[in-house]
Amino acid sequence: MLKRLNLDAATLSKVKAYDRYRTRVAEQRTDARHALAFARQQIGKPYRWGATGPSSYDCSGLAMAAWRRAGVKLPRVTYSQYRVVERKVGLGDLKPGDLVFFHGRSHVGIYVGRGRFLHAPHTGARVRVDKLGGTRKRQFAGAVRPGAPAKRTFSPSIRELVDKIDKMAAQDRETQRKPPDKQRTPHLPPPNDMPAGHPAKAPAHTPAHSAAQAPRSDHTSIHKKPARPDRDPAPRPRHVKPAAKHPNHTDAPHGSAGKNSRNDADWQSWTPFGHSGTMKAPGHVPG
Repeated sequence: MLKRLNLDAATLSKVKAYDRYRTRVAEQRTDARHALAFARQQIGKPYRWGATGPSSYDCSGLAMAAWRRAGVKLPRVTYSQYRVVERKVGLGDLKPGDLVFFHGRSHVGIYVGRGRFLHAPHTGARVRVDKLGGTRKRQFAGAVRPGAPAKRTFSPSIRELVDKIDKMAAQDRETQRKPPDKQRTPHLPPPNDMPAGHPAKAPAHTPAHSAAQAPRSDHTSIHKKPARPDRDPAPRPRHVKPAAKHPNHTDAPHGSAGKNSRNDADWQSWTPFGHSGTMKAPGHVPG
């Protein structure tokens, strides 16, 4: 990314220095949360002069044990703790995890935020959180930020340039996660294997398809071409010949005359032919 920007040597050096500085600042904030979390777990334990835990603490022993849990080593006594830590902090710039000193730096506590600090007060008391009120502010003797780099000031142009580099790097990472357009699978319609001009097949759920699949009762071939109204005449209705009936049989219901019915009339028309001697075999019906 830095090579693409083609920065000069002086600007590149400042960009790298600011990046290292802000990285250490972010790491210190994480360490401060760990130290403060440990110190909160010690609330209620008794004060004992010279104790460094785990059952009891004095003020500097509690501060040393808390920051040791976060990976930062501090001296044993309050005066050395203030002297060794590089980053000094004013009363108005306190952040959670900072060490605050009182009474000429003979007493120390851990700032927890919102104008309060956690400490082991004195003999006979227990570890607790107190308010950083007016009396404590008058006793304030300085504060330090363990694990933080010495305060440095960078120009707004360098900070803006680094922010721009961060955005460009984020865009590059996002682009790398997405495949190129040529590797994406476009949304294509379903393939159509029918030749051009061929009528489309009816879907399986349409009535036309159901009728085509149903068996025919007259056993007519399913490959028979449909009739064309402009050339083929309409099919003739099939004539079913009546079966021969006994002379005394009638289709009329019981109690009805039967002479006016269609079956009775057919029988009367066949009677002379049946007695003429033409019928030779039993049940023969002339075609």
